[in-house]
Amino acid sequence: MNTLAGGDAGEGGPRRFLIATAVARYPKCPDWDRPTLIEARDRVIDVFTNELSYQHETALGLNPTKMQLTDQLRAFCKAPDRREDDLLAVYISGHGEVLDDSSDHVLFTSETDPDDVAYTTLPTVELARAILRDTKLRRLLLVLDTCYSGQGGNELAAAALERISATWGQEAGSGLVIVSSAQPRQQAQAGLFPQLFAHAVRNRATAGHSPETLSVNSVVQQMNDHPDRPGYQRISLSLVGLSGEPPAFLANPRHSARLTDVDLAVQQAAEFDEQAQRRETEFTNRLLMRAMGYHADASQGWWFCGRHTALADLIRWLHGPAADSSGACRVVTAGPGSGKTAVLGLIAALAHSERRRTVPVDALGLGPDLVPAEGAVDVAIYAQNLSDSDVLTGLTAAAKVRASTVGELLDALEAWNSKRPFTALIDALDEAATPDTLCSRILRPLIDHSHGQIRLLLGARPYLLDRLGIAPRTAGPRDEVIDLDSPRYADPAALRAYSGRTLLKAHPASPYRQHPEALRPVADAVAEAAGTSFLVARITAGTLAAAENVVVDTQDLAWRQSLPRHAGQAMRDDLTRRLGPDAQRATELLRPLAFTEGQGLPWEDIWAPLASALSGHTYTDEDLLWLRHTAGSYVVEATESGRSAYRLYHQALAEHLRDGMNEQAVHAAFTDVLTEHVPYRSDATRDWSRAHPYTRNHLATHATAAGRLDAILTETEYLVHAAPRNLTPYFHHARAEDARLAAAVYRTSLGIHAHVPPEVRRQVLALDAARAGATDLHQHLTHHISERRWTPRWATGGSFSPALRDTLTGHTNPVTALACTTMEGAPIAVTSGNDGTVWVWNLASGTPIGQPIDADTVSVNAVACTTMDGAPIAVTAGSDGTVRMWDLTSGTPIGQPIDAGTN
Repeated sequence: MNTLAGGDAGEGGPRRFLIATAVARYPKCPDWDRPTLIEARDRVIDVFTNELSYQHETALGLNPTKMQLTDQLRAFCKAPDRREDDLLAVYISGHGEVLDDSSDHVLFTSETDPDDVAYTTLPTVELARAILRDTKLRRLLLVLDTCYSGQGGNELAAAALERISATWGQEAGSGLVIVSSAQPRQQAQAGLFPQLFAHAVRNRATAGHSPETLSVNSVVQQMNDHPDRPGYQRISLSLVGLSGEPPAFLANPRHSARLTDVDLAVQQAAEFDEQAQRRETEFTNRLLMRAMGYHADASQGWWFCGRHTALADLIRWLHGPAADSSGACRVVTAGPGSGKTAVLGLIAALAHSERRRTVPVDALGLGPDLVPAEGAVDVAIYAQNLSDSDVLTGLTAAAKVRASTVGELLDALEAWNSKRPFTALIDALDEAATPDTLCSRILRPLIDHSHGQIRLLLGARPYLLDRLGIAPRTAGPRDEVIDLDSPRYADPAALRAYSGRTLLKAHPASPYRQHPEALRPVADAVAEAAGTSFLVARITAGTLAAAENVVVDTQDLAWRQSLPRHAGQAMRDDLTRRLGPDAQRATELLRPLAFTEGQGLPWEDIWAPLASALSGHTYTDEDLLWLRHTAGSYVVEATESGRSAYRLYHQALAEHLRDGMNEQAVHAAFTDVLTEHVPYRSDATRDWSRAHPYTRNHLATHATAAGRLDAILTETEYLVHAAPRNLTPYFHHARAEDARLAAAVYRTSLGIHAHVPPEVRRQVLALDAARAGATDLHQHLTHHISERRWTPRWATGGSFSPALRDTLTGHTNPVTALACTTMEGAPIAVTSGNDGTVWVWNLASGTPIGQPIDADTVSVNAVACTTMDGAPIAVTAGSDGTVRMWDLTSGTPIGQPIDAGTN
């Protein structure tokens, strides 16, 4: 890190710096232009900064002249704050050549003239003089990704030898390492080096968890062993002033002291343990509960019945081949309360190696053709409130592979050691954090490119079918869709049986136990009114079962017409009939659960105060005890962060309770209550370390929805103790200057915060605050650092960018797509939105470039960037079924729109 900390300046280890440049444009000879080198440079920067702990110095930029290249390198190396233990990596990509008259290797810069190559190129050996002469640098990693770079690397090594021998002597850890992308007389394939380098860094064959650094020798060896490396190109390694292994240039991104000195099986188990526990919690509290059909008392047993046609089709698919995309997916869909989670939960339970023994298959009438094979489902995920990355992480953990993208997961599954595809059950897609992108960017690519490697059993509302690439049910039957509301799968007999079972068992004093002759006609009437909704039937039948000594007359037409048809109506009627004037009291106590996050809302000192704040009435724990006794069937108890959490039994109930509420005001009440209940220290400041886990996990979500995020981002100790994975997605909502500054400081070391305890996170934040010149933030953070730990007093460094504070604000409707490229050497972003516009942004300043482009369509659904004739262009796809090309420099269309032939 570029810093000076209290105590020993080198206490935190050596600082790592990266200078990366590429010459992709040659104004005096456009035929030499190689725009792909820009992307290659970006990939190298990504690996060095995100995985190898380097700080990227941006002063050099793209397409330097000969003088800019040497002067900028020289200026950095001569800076007063350079230290002898600094590690510098320099990456240069572009054209290289060996001059015929001198056999010298030269680098082509942006000013190189094809008519005077010898004079307008930079001799590679000059880099040694610019970087090493009279500077403090002792450790340099130089990466030359050019044609004939091996020749340049050899010359550079020879030129540096004399200086190193005289100046560095035998000082431990000092030396020059040159990695060249081609041997002498070879030509380098453009863009290949970054691909090979990234693969070698990420390859577990290079290093596991134990080493703190990667061996440069091993990395180069892995690059040369990669099957994509052409035979004519080989990566070379030269060491100057060194023997054996070079200094610790490459930090091991997989290093973990916790996982050192244990066998590989234990390492994998430790890494995936958290995910496995989370999946088990979801299975028990969500899927299994719905599969049983009744949750209030497990001793009531299994109430699930029927759905045999749906089960038979799904089991047949699970046991069959999955050779193409048509066999890669099945979606169980239906309206609210139709029992899709019950069907999926039963399959998950029957496929579970241990849970399957608890399912009464005979009592449920499940023959062999309705029972999946043991282990037929590899993972069951309930997607409520999960982000796209959460779901992807759950899949990779279950498959015991490492992948951060869909493509990497598919690649890893090529080696799936099983006679069948990796099979994942994912329910509640419509309740995920971002249902649209989860379906379109994670699940649909897995379906389209499965090639028999993966099979997905999904649960979703019908509106998401097209996001998965499946025609909606109005287009006709599809093999991929199991629509539980359709005539084939609706199963009215099962609904009548379920209603009858509820009438008998939902209440110990149910009148239908003494009047069995009335059971069948009442159950039929309830089922008829419920349509296809098992949830409506359950609530209505439960209401009738609770009416002691009252058996309804099914011939009463008014009664039949009054039966609920929707979950909200059923809930309202149930509370009113059973509780009378106390129905409103129950509703107000249940309402906070409709807005909860994660596994649910804690009881403790949060639920009752929230109910009071939302209703304007004073409620206490006594009221919650009353609710549990009178309307406990609406509430499910779960566990989150080792504490009890409570939520509503079904999402449809939450939708009913949210109806008509001012959601911003509700989330403001959440924000106030959660913040007010954080304990105080003796110095009258809040002790966020003792805040309830729900507060640390979900306060940012509620504060953002309330428009109150700025206030909590300025609570420095909240930043220290908040759960990073639930905090960082909301930073772009910060508006006030001090809140945006705090978010920018946090982002500076984003990759660190999720993996360290709060004490270390506080030190890192203080460090970055010092570098950013955020004096107040730095003082507040250091005030709480223990005397036993190092404290950053001041720091230097240029990697902090004020642009990190900026939110790119301009679209009037949701942003649908994003692509990044460069224009005139500067990084830009291109965004499209449902407002039919395309915006171009300068990422360095966070400001728009020019006026927004009117794409002449209702919505722009996708955008991609490339270059054409050396100029940056964007290609957009619109909701009107057209594809258009745009000149990003001028913001004007290129040619006529292409009619893609579909909407």
